[in-house]
Amino acid sequence: MLLVLASGNAVAEWVQVAFSDTGVYYIDPATIRKNGNLRRAWEIQDLKNRGRDGELSLRLLQEYDCKNDRSRILSLSLHAERMANGKVLASHPGDGQWDHIPPETIAEATFRFVCRQ
Repeated sequence: MLLVLASGNAVAEWVQVAFSDTGVYYIDPATIRKNGNLRRAWEIQDLKNRGRDGELSLRLLQEYDCKNDRSRILSLSLHAERMANGKVLASHPGDGQWDHIPPETIAEATFRFVCRQ
């Protein structure tokens, strides 16, 4: 089971949900889990330019509160290559803090995609 989870990137069907001047944002719909008004999903942020730590992408496990328009990061990893490939440069657990979803933002686009599921 751990091997399947660890290799999830290779078989994931990432769907582009948004883009900006800084990157492209993807969600794997198959990973969306529902628990009442809460949803969890794996996301990738592909950066157009390398980040401060040399990353070209971030992989996040994000939780959304669909009733209260907020989200929080449960897990985050920085990767040397796009689509969360290459060396893992850093990984962090989420801080557990909920953030409000501002209107007309990338966060709102991902929130709407996940909460529609």
